[in-house]
Amino acid sequence: MNGILSGTALVLVYGGVGLIGLALIGGAIFSLLRSFTPGRQTRPQGATHPLFSRAVTYSLGLSAAVFGVAGLVAHLLFHAAPDTGILIALGLGLVAGFVALAILVYLPARGRVEEDLIDFDAAGRRAEVVITIPVNGLGEVVLGQGAERVNLGARSATGRPIPSGTMVVIERVTKRVAVVSPWP
Repeated sequence: MNGILSGTALVLVYGGVGLIGLALIGGAIFSLLRSFTPGRQTRPQGATHPLFSRAVTYSLGLSAAVFGVAGLVAHLLFHAAPDTGILIALGLGLVAGFVALAILVYLPARGRVEEDLIDFDAAGRRAEVVITIPVNGLGEVVLGQGAERVNLGARSATGRPIPSGTMVVIERVTKRVAVVSPWP
């Protein structure tokens, strides 16, 4: 009787942790999708960078989900002892979480040098609108960088739409989105 209760309790724990992990993953994905909403989104003062908070949330969620699935597989399919099942689930969950965190934080950080150079070099330069910039939305501009062409997302500094083909001046660039105004 005690073995059945122990087995049921383990299944409930593994399942519950797995569901919590899926909820965290869903929250991180929802936050990512919400970040694509047009318009200005302010962040509270002192809040962590959204990339880092999403990466941590997603990594914790993945770690918990892997823990739950690995524990259920070890318990139900391989009939592992409770101690062994928990250690396997914990190990796999931690590895998955750390790998996800390393990938989500390291890979985007590699492009920051390029973004800093674009921020510095593009301010004050002329560009051409290639995708119309709507009133409160995102369009696209292209500027020449030597022999290369650099495409950037663009928002209107004046708040008015700017049709494609218009020459603009870049006021500033933040995270590969240029704030532009029409060239006089």
